[in-house]
Amino acid sequence: MGLDERPSCLRSFPHEIVFVSVLSCAQLLTQAALGNVLVPLHIIGPAIGITNPAALPWTLAAYSLTVGVFIMVTGRVGDIFGHERLVIVGYLMFSIFSFLTGLAAYVNNGMYFHIMRAFQGIGPTMLLPNAVALLARAYPAGLRKSIVFSIFGATAPIGFILGALFGSIFAQFLWWPWAQWALSIFCYILAILTYAIVPTELSLAVHPTGKTDILGAIIGVSGLVLFIFCWNQAPLVGWDKPYMYGILIASIFVIALFVVIEMKTKEPIMPLSIWSVPGFPGVLGCMSLGWSSFGIFIYYNVQFLEIIHHASPLLTTAMLTPLVVFGIIATIAVSQLYGRMPAHYLLMASMIFFCAGNILIATAPANQTYWAQVFVATMLTPFGMDISFPAASLVISNKMPMHQQGVAASMLNTAINWSISLGLGIAGTIESEMLKRGKTTLESYRYALYTGVGLSGLGVLVALLFCRVPKTVNPNDEEQKQVDSSSINTMDTAINADVIDNEEK
Repeated sequence: MGLDERPSCLRSFPHEIVFVSVLSCAQLLTQAALGNVLVPLHIIGPAIGITNPAALPWTLAAYSLTVGVFIMVTGRVGDIFGHERLVIVGYLMFSIFSFLTGLAAYVNNGMYFHIMRAFQGIGPTMLLPNAVALLARAYPAGLRKSIVFSIFGATAPIGFILGALFGSIFAQFLWWPWAQWALSIFCYILAILTYAIVPTELSLAVHPTGKTDILGAIIGVSGLVLFIFCWNQAPLVGWDKPYMYGILIASIFVIALFVVIEMKTKEPIMPLSIWSVPGFPGVLGCMSLGWSSFGIFIYYNVQFLEIIHHASPLLTTAMLTPLVVFGIIATIAVSQLYGRMPAHYLLMASMIFFCAGNILIATAPANQTYWAQVFVATMLTPFGMDISFPAASLVISNKMPMHQQGVAASMLNTAINWSISLGLGIAGTIESEMLKRGKTTLESYRYALYTGVGLSGLGVLVALLFCRVPKTVNPNDEEQKQVDSSSINTMDTAINADVIDNEEK
């Protein structure tokens, strides 16, 4: 099948390249903001007054938490106020709080840094669903759209490595805040470019008369934030503090209140009916388990390389580049399995890859060469990431009603980012407890990684038992495969897919 024509709203091929590039930077910079702090973390931490290793996971958890929880509502807000407007505001928010994050060098306070990182994550929550919504509205189903969404997805590992690279260069040779300030400048330029290059017909809101479930959003976000706060604060202060249990119990009550509110709201951000769709609860649980184990893997892989192997941030970045190379290989390989294998088997395979990565790092001897286990783990784990997304999307696109696919996609992305933060909190608690019991640093890392093994191992069982859905795609039907491929690509990037349905209304 040949490449379909360029959308009429894009005036020329250079206009199309800039349009896709500017919107794809939403994904690229979201991951870059993880890499530019994680890899040079042992330079940044002491520079801002973080002396307790148990506080270091907060630098990632605070960012992932806000990326995860606020994305529940930003896609809906984009439908009402315009996706272009939300992308511009998202880039500006990202720019402002990246600048303020860099100012932590002057404030010299770890709490300030964690708070600014949390606010920094609000920018990507506006960018991701609305940037992809603009791409979906611009491109009709076809090969060209599939290529564009593949480009968007491929920017994630590239963004992480680029962030790690520039963050390490600035931290080692100049001054670490410049990584944040460079990100701030780039986001500001992208906000201007978004205003200039998005076609007029795409700047209009698709559902301007819609309503936002403000009360549900506030209660839901509050409950999720409080729950994660407990698990990431516990490694610092310990679970023996009474207020930790108080906040944990309060968070559960708030989440329960959110469910009650959604039952009585006319246009809820989380319709409870989606939980009755076959396979959806299992998919959400499975993805949460797998990606929480991935958060543990990536964090403790870096700690193993820098603390145990004494690798510099730049060398660590080089050692993590297989994530990009094998991520691309995994994407190509998995694309050949769409429609040819039941989705629950694909999900189960992704959990096995997540589990294998954690096992290899957890059991690697301190004096072993990088190429023996760490390289293999970094080579295998991208298959977990790149199999889980399309497999989960396949279940949702096959079984979820069209008008609920956007909500399901937002919840999927929320589950992924929220669970990364939760996984770091649980692993950090175990690491902290092991250190208190006299274990060495390496032993405490191993116990934290065993947590990742347990989570992804449980994900294998969930995928096998609770994600079974009938195989509905005929691999010989090329037209159907093209339609499903478009749907999977759209869901794969957590798009608010009901923008198309809203346009028809």
